[in-house]
Amino acid sequence: MSPNLSAVRNELPAVQASVYLNTGSYGPLSRAAATAIEGENRQQLTAGRLTGMGESGQSLGAALRGGFARIMGCDPDEVALTHHTTDGMNIATWGIQYRPGDEIVTNSWEHPGGLLPVYAVARRFNLKVRVVSLDKDEDEETLLAKFERAINSRTRLLSVAHVSWKTGAVLPIDRLAELVHCHGGLIAVDGAQSGGAMRLDMRSSKADFYSIPGQKWLCGPEGIGALYVNRERLGDLLQTYVGYPSLRDGGAYDETGIFLPPDGARRYEVGTTYRPAMAGMWNGIQWLESLGLEWVYERTQEITRYTRAALSTVPSVRQVHTPAHAGLTSFTIDGISPAAVVDRLAEDNILIRSVPDPDLVRVSSHFFNSEADIDRLREGIEGL
Repeated sequence: MSPNLSAVRNELPAVQASVYLNTGSYGPLSRAAATAIEGENRQQLTAGRLTGMGESGQSLGAALRGGFARIMGCDPDEVALTHHTTDGMNIATWGIQYRPGDEIVTNSWEHPGGLLPVYAVARRFNLKVRVVSLDKDEDEETLLAKFERAINSRTRLLSVAHVSWKTGAVLPIDRLAELVHCHGGLIAVDGAQSGGAMRLDMRSSKADFYSIPGQKWLCGPEGIGALYVNRERLGDLLQTYVGYPSLRDGGAYDETGIFLPPDGARRYEVGTTYRPAMAGMWNGIQWLESLGLEWVYERTQEITRYTRAALSTVPSVRQVHTPAHAGLTSFTIDGISPAAVVDRLAEDNILIRSVPDPDLVRVSSHFFNSEADIDRLREGIEGL
């Protein structure tokens, strides 16, 4: 039986206060997450923070890795806890052993969280970056052909988002992975707009590295995220930053400079993570699982289809058409700039955003949004 949508919305108070259609920036915090954060903060205030160390802290980290593993469709030992998507993309981009003459391929739709680590690494190691120029409304074969022309035997890394934060297009990650793997390269995937919005299955995916946040589609707190590292790629991804959690155990180093990492992706964790955020994320994931992750993904698809159909009835709206979608819908409105659209709808308590280059209005529709939310959006746009 599907969850009752009204009951679900009651567990997300922010969606009662507005027409909340900007999950792609920040999702509404769930009561489950907020309650755990509050409880952990109270515990730290009254009992001190030493009570969160030792076995208790380790068990929370292990539980959270397991929760993220179920979201990503992988094994817990392939998950490293991070602070956000950008953190994971930096770990993946900086950890590769580059050689003179290597190249990195990315594209014009990338978010700075994935793009800037590429530029920084290229500057540091004198690498060439090939930026594939993508256009709106391209079909999958055209897109793949563009990447195929850019990828060659010198390509060491392909850095790409699974879902474009600009257009909402879902890129064919596995087919892109096959292209770069044929030339001996690796692929790092920005999952900021996919993690929690669509079903992921890293066990069947060909992705090498995949980074997601907690604060967007998972409705968790800021400051927590996860990086998937295919266990077959552990030898290809060096530890760029290291700290106490990066060790097999507290004594796994000596004065000669030798240190031993733990098995699995946990080796890429560096230092202290805000424990209340960990507790909130863990409780939030459990709440999502109690709803049923498949229901969450199916409902997101359903309400996004409703969003696209509703907007298609407005003559002045020009949607970006994508062969597949997660939860994002991007468009323009004749005669009104995207920034002005966002500001004027905000006056009616309808929360969306604009994105640059190309300048678009972007709506995020997620499992908790009702058809009434989308009708309010359509009516607001018609009123412009």
